[in-house]
Amino acid sequence: MTDNIRYSIVIPVYNGEKTVEELADRIRKLFENLCESYEIVFVDDGSADNSWLTLSRMVGKDNRIKSIKLTGNSGQHNATFCGMSYSKGEYIVTMDDDLQHSPEGIPVLIEKMRETKSRVVIAKLVNKKQKWYRQKVSDIIRNLSELTMNKPRGIHLSSFRLIERQVVDTMLRLNWASPYIPALIFYITTHVVNAEIEHKDRKYGSSNYTILKMFRLAGKLLLFNSWAILRFSRKAKPAFTVEKIENLP
Repeated sequence: MTDNIRYSIVIPVYNGEKTVEELADRIRKLFENLCESYEIVFVDDGSADNSWLTLSRMVGKDNRIKSIKLTGNSGQHNATFCGMSYSKGEYIVTMDDDLQHSPEGIPVLIEKMRETKSRVVIAKLVNKKQKWYRQKVSDIIRNLSELTMNKPRGIHLSSFRLIERQVVDTMLRLNWASPYIPALIFYITTHVVNAEIEHKDRKYGSSNYTILKMFRLAGKLLLFNSWAILRFSRKAKPAFTVEKIENLP
């Protein structure tokens, strides 16, 4: 049931008090220009700053903004999975909260899906604004994912994506305890393409992912989301626990 919402923009938030208002405002202007209905689903993933207070204030000003607060830091994939489970749109956009994923790139994803009739479009981030060693780790993770998942060779991964509703609903029915969204996507469909989108500079702070954290996350997610495990195993524990919800039924 979509309640006539065309697009849901799902955004996990971790210490994003400085960016979420600008992000929401740019999304609003974009979809007003596109003349498309939308909602923004923010998921506060255990932020240590005033992200939740900021989101609560934003919800009071715009009923198209929804906010969910998790009981602790569950991780980006779990938080995104949570936002998807509360989304109502015919299509779901996932993106980061730090403004390095430009909302103005969303029409590029939409047009690519229309052109290719694909079920998922993943942004291939060009001119990436990150240290060379972080890029090397990302390359290793991408290569490992081709061995452990059904990922088509050459497809680049990022958390900036456009996914059709049916794929998201199938992902939610799998109800996985440690969801790794790319693994779930490729388990469901190989009708996935890339669209090139410029990677923007970070306006505030630095990434929460150290090299060690990236390797630990990659090991955990790839181990528990391999093709065989996804096919034959079942959910063992909740992927996330919600503490508060604002502006959602």
